[in-house]
Amino acid sequence: MSRPLSFLTGALTLSALLTGGVAHAASGPCPEAADIVRSVYQNQDKPDREGRIRLKQGHAIVTLSDADVGAPFAVACKAWPANPDMLLVAVPLMQATPDPENGHVGDLEVLVLDRQTLQVRQRRTLVNLMSDDALRIASLSFDTARYDVTADRRAFGIRIEREGASRANPMDETSLRLFTVEDDALRLVLDGLIVNHSSGQWDTQCAGKFTERAISLAIGTAQAKGYRDLIATDSHSSSRAAVQQGGCEEKTVSQGKTRHTLRFDGKRYRIPKALRSIDSETAG
Repeated sequence: MSRPLSFLTGALTLSALLTGGVAHAASGPCPEAADIVRSVYQNQDKPDREGRIRLKQGHAIVTLSDADVGAPFAVACKAWPANPDMLLVAVPLMQATPDPENGHVGDLEVLVLDRQTLQVRQRRTLVNLMSDDALRIASLSFDTARYDVTADRRAFGIRIEREGASRANPMDETSLRLFTVEDDALRLVLDGLIVNHSSGQWDTQCAGKFTERAISLAIGTAQAKGYRDLIATDSHSSSRAAVQQGGCEEKTVSQGKTRHTLRFDGKRYRIPKALRSIDSETAG
């Protein structure tokens, strides 16, 4: 999508500054996908030509791999640096739809597996999280930064990027969810925090206005209900572009930072309304 060059450069710089040090899973297929499906779902069927398997239980469709780079509907996996014997796995459980171009319907199953045996240690299903329509899911990745939410417990994250299809009204947003292993269960402790957001309105040539946000997380020193606070810093800017002397020029009209403290309420971290992602209510 063509947009003013300065807008793109600023967005990339801001994103790079705020996400430095965050460990994401590399794009690409999960090499253990076929073995994982056989072990977890007791399914011995071979995939079709598009790398898909229909599970007998629940009739969900699982895609082992996808030719599209960064395709979000295939099995994703990553070794967990905090627990090297464990494998983090995300399995989109999709339903057949008459026209996928108009949207998808599906859940996301998140699993922690024994890396050697692929036996399930913990699992959790997030209902409808992989459903989309006008705002399409563009990517899914693991985030294994050092989210030390307690002295002896490190969370891992899943990031989901959604993007709009309108050229005149571009929109892109990435959300973050954090999980911990507690009492032999997989616990969702942060549900749908915006970590990146960009949007705009323009004439598709030059003139328009744009906004950018990037939210970084740090671990606080105070605690609530046994979990450390999360400090979210929201760096935001807005700009306008217009034709000036035969060229397209963009100027920043406002920028700033806002700091928020996310406290644990005994179940999850409470997310201020301004930081809740579009899909924050999707999985419940």
